[in-house]
Amino acid sequence: MRLHTKLTIVAITTLIAATVQADVITIDSRAGVACEYGDAYDSNPAGTDPCETVEIVPHSAWQPNNPYGSDAVWVSYANTGITGTATPAPSEADPIFSITEMFTIGSNGSLEFYIWADDTAGVVLSLNGSGTEYTIEPNFSQGTCAAGSIGCEPNEFGSLSLALGAGTYSLRMDIYQVGSGTTASSNPFGVLYTGTATSVPEPGTLALLGLGLLGLGAARRRKA
Repeated sequence: MRLHTKLTIVAITTLIAATVQADVITIDSRAGVACEYGDAYDSNPAGTDPCETVEIVPHSAWQPNNPYGSDAVWVSYANTGITGTATPAPSEADPIFSITEMFTIGSNGSLEFYIWADDTAGVVLSLNGSGTEYTIEPNFSQGTCAAGSIGCEPNEFGSLSLALGAGTYSLRMDIYQVGSGTTASSNPFGVLYTGTATSVPEPGTLALLGLGLLGLGAARRRKA
């Protein structure tokens, strides 16, 4: 009986702990993500012009793929990397294309997010229906790409580090090209991003876990 009780306590404790551990949502740039052409390429003013991301070959000066051990890779709306065949016309007025990542957290949590782009990008994080927004403005200064945040070189990332409440969030990235090159090899283009949205157990849930473990301990002592 004692062995059975001990095994039961271990099993139930493991099950309860699994239900209250932090929930982590990964947000990585990757091929096959729905995107939308920007106004510079908009052929459908009454609606949207959908696209789908493709993985590209980054310039050797850009931040390498898989930043911080992630699975994130450089992507674009077409093969616009250093070995690519497509070259977008430069425009500061309108993004070349946009990506929107949606995620939902069920309790209070946080977001850690990093982004690189050539030449640059703007970021808007919003909680659906609340009007609350966090932004990173595009940076149109020039060097290898934008000089500083958000650029393409390793130390030129943009970032968001925020505490979040429960809800559904929209993370929109508008990617711009500014350089004057007329080929993909002289003017490559793309975006790389990685992040995690984490929700943590509510204090009440943790309290219930503690009470449950106390109850299991008391039951074990009675049966011992």
